[in-house]
Amino acid sequence: MSWSKLNKTINANSVIPLDALSCRDFGVKLPADFPFRKVKFTCQALAMLSQLNDYDIKMVCADIMQICANPNAQNSIKHSRNPLRRLWRTKYPFRNYHFLIEYILANGVINVDDILFDSQLHGAKNHFSAERTMLYEVKRNSSYTYNKAMNKEEIEEIQGAWSKDVTPTAQIKTKHAAVNGMQNELTKATWLMGTHLDRAYESDDIKAYTLFHNPTDNVKLDLVECAFDKRLGTKSHNAQHLAAVLAQNSQQGKQVKWLAHSQGAIIFCAALEHYRIYYGKPLTGQQLAVHGSGSNIERLKRIANSTGLKVVAIRNNPYDLVPNLAGRNDLSASSFVRSMKFRGLVTGEDAGASPHTLPFLGLVTYADQLQMLGYNDKADIVRKFIKTLPMTDARL
Repeated sequence: MSWSKLNKTINANSVIPLDALSCRDFGVKLPADFPFRKVKFTCQALAMLSQLNDYDIKMVCADIMQICANPNAQNSIKHSRNPLRRLWRTKYPFRNYHFLIEYILANGVINVDDILFDSQLHGAKNHFSAERTMLYEVKRNSSYTYNKAMNKEEIEEIQGAWSKDVTPTAQIKTKHAAVNGMQNELTKATWLMGTHLDRAYESDDIKAYTLFHNPTDNVKLDLVECAFDKRLGTKSHNAQHLAAVLAQNSQQGKQVKWLAHSQGAIIFCAALEHYRIYYGKPLTGQQLAVHGSGSNIERLKRIANSTGLKVVAIRNNPYDLVPNLAGRNDLSASSFVRSMKFRGLVTGEDAGASPHTLPFLGLVTYADQLQMLGYNDKADIVRKFIKTLPMTDARL
């Protein structure tokens, strides 16, 4: 039986037993060791499962198997309106999980009524470390964008161009998507990645995009995560999750234009390396722009080429220590000197002056930006550097 063969009298609450073969007819890939005899699903729960990528399905199934083993565990909470119905709130220690499972124990069988986004887990949090890795659809509020040197008031207007009221989603439904870098809590990531997408795909008139949110911890833990993804071997949960999203897009034939910023480029590179091993099918139709890359560009291009994903544009400010030193894209003596002179602006709070935060629009624009914000000495340094470059240099 499949969705198309279901009797029209069956509603969302109808319970359907599955086995290893029939679950595929519903577009659901359950693990081989799933306890089919102990679990049944409503149509509503199945519909949600069919929307999930491989990573999310694996995580949800692990929780359902825990429910089977101990349906009355402490994290099984009785429903406020129906004592027979229970809510399973996960105690998974990592932040790549955000679902709530609603179920009933009947005659020794677990009837999974629904699988929901846990409202306690998604969205912005006062303590940023409590935010979750997940997909959010972000809509545009205004056409305001960063396309020239701007003062502080104008930069503040940019931050309001994208809605803070983001919607969690199980899969990408927009034509554009982005992965944010480190030290970007959700509210900042929404407007900043929208701003970067505008510059990466200038002719697309983007009205909405999907954010693959990479939550922030503290600087030290974020750096550990970066180092983990750069090594060979097993990748982070973030990278594995993103690989599953890429695979789902490919399976559904979606054309998605990606943007990866800073640590986002490291996660994307690691995701492609994971994808090549565990999925392998060409990622034709998806493309990637990279800004302020924390990853080595040549390594990223090689793995992207091997998976069929096209790298379409790269924007790295010559004064940005992240691509220069952390990404090991320019380890020359002059690059080191430039990076050290501007390192305070990279780690500072002034987004407009930073060579890393906002999209790089060229050295001339960056010098004008610095002067407009009162960093006259830094503007003079950039203008002196410009004079040493050919006038045809693309960075101008």
